[in-house]
Amino acid sequence: MAMDTGRWCIVRLGDDYNWWVHEASDDTFCDTELGILDPKQIERMVDLLDQLKQYGLDDEVVNGAFIPYAIDREMPKEMFRLYEVKDNILSPRERVFCLPNSSGEQEGMFAEFIDHIMALRIKLLNASFDFKQPLNLEEVEDILHAEQQERYIAGIRPHAFDEIMSILDYVPAGYSLDADAEDEDEDKEDLDLLEFDDDEEESLKIDGDNPGDW
Repeated sequence: MAMDTGRWCIVRLGDDYNWWVHEASDDTFCDTELGILDPKQIERMVDLLDQLKQYGLDDEVVNGAFIPYAIDREMPKEMFRLYEVKDNILSPRERVFCLPNSSGEQEGMFAEFIDHIMALRIKLLNASFDFKQPLNLEEVEDILHAEQQERYIAGIRPHAFDEIMSILDYVPAGYSLDADAEDEDEDKEDLDLLEFDDDEEESLKIDGDNPGDW
């Protein structure tokens, strides 16, 4: 069991099937507008980050970019109460949600993570394909920014996981990586809501006689 820090938050499932912070013990510590990554999203992200290790992935940057939360209990209206823990994002000791660390005491650490994986993804792509001109950071940033703007105009609320995956899944038009294609096929087969095994479901049952314990 990872160490409990005392901070907590309540998260809810949005209409977009992403998780968002509904309430937190310390609103000034984190930027909750980016949403919170659920255990399946963390697993997916970590799998793709593994491809970047040979290009210089910095474990400290990854772990500093997120604040992990473990599940305390299930609540009504598709919500969970979580408590903050100290854990390693790349190899967590339990299933965790992760809140982007982008404000308060650690301002900029999530942004540093985004810049870090962007640079490494470009290294991976340049090593994988024989481009006439190597990809550079500025042109990829422009492409991804334009895609973000299109989603914003379409009324899609930006979520941290979407921003991360837009980088880790990025390939130039007309190119593909076999590993990415396989991952996309797996994602299509796994679009259900967050699931728990029988033991976890039993431990998350709400005690209807003690609502004040929520």
